[in-house]
Amino acid sequence: MNEKRIFTTVLLLTTTCILAACGGAGGDQGPHSYLPPVQSIDIPVQTDDGWDTASLAAVGIDATPIIDAINEIRRGTYNEIHGLVIVKDGKLVLEEYGRGRMYSGGSPDTFGPVIDFDRDELHIVHSVSKSYMSTLVGIAIQEGYIESERSSLLAHFPEHYDPDQPGKADILLEHVMSMTSGLEWNEWDVAALDFENSDALRFQRALDPSAYFLGKPLLHEPGTSFYYNTGGFQMMGEVLRRSTGMPLDQFAAQQLFDPLGITNFYWPQFEHGPVYIVGDIYLRPRDMAKLGQLVLQEGQWDGQQIVPAEWFRRATTEFISVTDIGFKGYSGYGHFWWLKSFNVGGETIEAIHADGLAGQAIMIFPALDLVVVVTGGNYDRASLEHDLVANHILPAVIG
Repeated sequence: MNEKRIFTTVLLLTTTCILAACGGAGGDQGPHSYLPPVQSIDIPVQTDDGWDTASLAAVGIDATPIIDAINEIRRGTYNEIHGLVIVKDGKLVLEEYGRGRMYSGGSPDTFGPVIDFDRDELHIVHSVSKSYMSTLVGIAIQEGYIESERSSLLAHFPEHYDPDQPGKADILLEHVMSMTSGLEWNEWDVAALDFENSDALRFQRALDPSAYFLGKPLLHEPGTSFYYNTGGFQMMGEVLRRSTGMPLDQFAAQQLFDPLGITNFYWPQFEHGPVYIVGDIYLRPRDMAKLGQLVLQEGQWDGQQIVPAEWFRRATTEFISVTDIGFKGYSGYGHFWWLKSFNVGGETIEAIHADGLAGQAIMIFPALDLVVVVTGGNYDRASLEHDLVANHILPAVIG
């Protein structure tokens, strides 16, 4: 991908609502209608990617609701689902792929060609990338590159310290990762392509994005008020680059992806003034599930402690309530992780989420030892991945 394309991708992809006015990629195309209904579920193919595969029955999952889920996907009930992966009790027990289009960042068509997705096709994960950023911060703290999540953001950008605005020194890394920096920011409340008023887009076009971010007025005491801020994700990418002395994708490969056996990924970055702007990761759904399993296993994979267990406990604990924002029923936000309770059959099931635009999700259900990964192209229809899980997958697991 050339630099111009990288810049276009980085410029547009990292905003969470960038395609809200552009419509979905599938819709009238009936992206799965070419596939016949299924009557049974095959065991996923065993490969050398680190997963042991098993049947649904072997882990106590009722196949009937899962068959119904796949057939509803193929009928278009959930619009455009590109991939569905289920891991139960550490075993990969389902993978299903469909047809559709991903956002490309190009013009005049914002979507790439129609793809028949399979287990080896990289899929953009959009803001699921934030949960990977959180994980890398935990590793960087463990390795001594970063003192603590409670260190000041300005300690990493000393060139922007302003003695006339002392309150900004109180913005900690944990505030950036919990979207509670307190800085004035306008991202969710403007039109998707409003380059004049969207702070997410203006940040990415600024001569010095870090100066733009830290130059915003401080409206709230840090840590007290939630507002979605994609610029904070990109600032954390620069914190990691400056702290480790490595490009973000190199640090991610060395410390996270290689130990997980993830050899095929793409994480775009673009040098923009004195900082690097970070885009969204492209991954295989089977590899996305590894992050969910890593959370369940308290940072261990194949006998190796990759991420400190205590970091995952802190990062996936509610830092601030978000019930008042009304977004997908989420109740809390941690360090780039969402929290939600599902109510199924009178039972409340707690979940940890990595959430991305258009239905990208890693859903972790600790009490069920369950990870569900969804990829899709539902750019104009939020929450369908949650409906899919609540209507079919959780009932199949809890019986």
